[in-house]
Amino acid sequence: MEDIVASIDPWERDINWQLLIAYGYSGRAIGRLTRAAGLTTGQPKVLQYLTTHDGCTQKEIGIGCALDKSTVAGLLSRMEAAGLIRRDARAGDRREAAVCLTEEGAAAAQVAASNAAQVDEIALRGFDASERAELSDLLARVIRNFKQHEGVA
Repeated sequence: MEDIVASIDPWERDINWQLLIAYGYSGRAIGRLTRAAGLTTGQPKVLQYLTTHDGCTQKEIGIGCALDKSTVAGLLSRMEAAGLIRRDARAGDRREAAVCLTEEGAAAAQVAASNAAQVDEIALRGFDASERAELSDLLARVIRNFKQHEGVA
């Protein structure tokens, strides 16, 4: 392990660089599984978000998934056409729709969660439970810092 750390260039120890590289590898791994499940890029994240935020708004999805408005709009349109979600009028505010999973969407969300767990296992191979918890806590703090910086926290 020390040999690996010693062979890393100093710039490769930069957190931003490490996050970008980890995101790249994670994205490729999840992308392969996503395509095999018949989903497109971005859909698994939205499906997983909706499992715990069913009935939320398009804006809330954008904030929760760190996606811009136009990306969310396009994703939701394709997901609605595929029968994964439906949009229900919200009582008291017709301008805003509640985005809900359909039965097909809920099944696809379970597949997405399983795929994410597989990718997590690849990423965390060799980590013990306390290291996994510590990494999760640290990344949660990083995300919280970015949200505060953007004024969305």
